[in-house]
Amino acid sequence: MVTFNLAFAEQVTEAITALSRPPLAGADVIAMQEMDAASVDRIASELGLTYVYYPASVQVDDDDFGNALLSRWPIVADRKVHLPHDDPYHQRRRIAVLATVDIGGTRVQTASVHNATPIVGLGGRLDQAETIIDAMAGTGPLQVIAGDFNTSDPGSQGQMVKLFSARDFQWASAGVGDTVDSVIGGLPLDYVFAQGLTPLERGVDRRPAGSDHHPVWVRFAWPP
Repeated sequence: MVTFNLAFAEQVTEAITALSRPPLAGADVIAMQEMDAASVDRIASELGLTYVYYPASVQVDDDDFGNALLSRWPIVADRKVHLPHDDPYHQRRRIAVLATVDIGGTRVQTASVHNATPIVGLGGRLDQAETIIDAMAGTGPLQVIAGDFNTSDPGSQGQMVKLFSARDFQWASAGVGDTVDSVIGGLPLDYVFAQGLTPLERGVDRRPAGSDHHPVWVRFAWPP
């Protein structure tokens, strides 16, 4: 599993290079954020993947801004989940994209997440995370929720992890460290949470990949 925020999908060629080399190469599922339809289609085409994409809003340059899930396996169901607490200044909505992936006859429920920036407050972002967990509830025993949770403010990482733990999700990417380069230093914003799956290895690919976010990867034991 890989999660990668591509920063307005501006550097698609660099992203394809990153996703084509170890440790990201061969990922069964890739969750992507800040994408537009054309960029998702190009990445999926060049990597030989199927995908589902939904826009959340439209940027000032008229490009879509949304989330995607790309998979080496058939996607047998998908949907878009609107998250509460729109940006109070830009009225920009955030979403999660959910997909059921059939991996050799075993179905895994997946979600690509892009929570709001800290401008909505920690409580708002926790509400958004809980909305996603609620949307996944009852869909199956194997679940992976991955993406950009925007936990840049002090204490927000611990609160986000606590929320997922209380809902029986394991922090599968625990310990990978900062995932974003910023003017104020490194920030831990991108996560993978899982239920019913055992993580074996995890990490962050810190080589140039066309974004201020670094791709996060987790390898799970299979079969579950």
